[in-house]
Amino acid sequence: MTTSDFTNARIEKVNPDLINTLFNTNQVIVIAGFQGQDSFGYMTTLGRGGSDTSAVALGAALNAQFVDIFTDVDGIKTADPRLVKHAETLKAMTYSEIVHLAYEGSKVIHPRAVEIAMQEKIPLRVRSTYSNDEGTLVTSKVNSSIDRSIQDSLVTGIAQVSGLYQINVDAQENLIELHERVFAQLAEASISVDFFNISSKGITFTVPKDKWKLTQSIMDSMDLSYTIEENCAKVSTVGAGIQGVPGVASKIVTALATKIFKFYNLLIVIRLFGY
Repeated sequence: MTTSDFTNARIEKVNPDLINTLFNTNQVIVIAGFQGQDSFGYMTTLGRGGSDTSAVALGAALNAQFVDIFTDVDGIKTADPRLVKHAETLKAMTYSEIVHLAYEGSKVIHPRAVEIAMQEKIPLRVRSTYSNDEGTLVTSKVNSSIDRSIQDSLVTGIAQVSGLYQINVDAQENLIELHERVFAQLAEASISVDFFNISSKGITFTVPKDKWKLTQSIMDSMDLSYTIEENCAKVSTVGAGIQGVPGVASKIVTALATKIFKFYNLLIVIRLFGY
């Protein structure tokens, strides 16, 4: 049972009675994911990541020992293997780490699926369809040597999102009134702002590529002075051991300075996720 938000419905409850009955006569039950039914009896779909979310919700309803998510890679990598040739496969990581990686651009598993698993305390295994390897274990329990080593790891993985547009709005009026007007207009147009920074000089924020023209028209309609930076990317560093550790930002800036600055003119925004 889901909400009535068609194409992006949220699961409200799962009734596993029929599945449990069928297990009396069947060893394997195949169930279609990605879909549900609202309180009026209409079919709904769960949106991006709906199959992962369906699997984990069913696992929770059935009190499963764990849920396997099969994909085309052998587990969750330290970075996107299409961009980083020698990205390593993680043996274990925490729910919080994979949620942040997923929200910040990693597409191996949908964050809604991980959030359900975290709430219900169901371990996940992200595995390859083409291998018998157990892949990456995602759990909150630090009860093994693998889990402890992951928990103490400074940086677990790096996620990236490209194709962003950065909007810089000059503060030619009261700053409080300016950001209230700008963000109210963006919210009314259903434009999600990924990153924003408010300073005495104005407002800086980013929007996805498919929203920049609409954002531009909103800025024009408000008669604001602004500039747009195209082809921006966001890089996020995620790790359970980051919290309270001095020197992390310094190492990241140094790595970017030596590898990237000589090729690109970048504005760096560092967001470190630690728990």
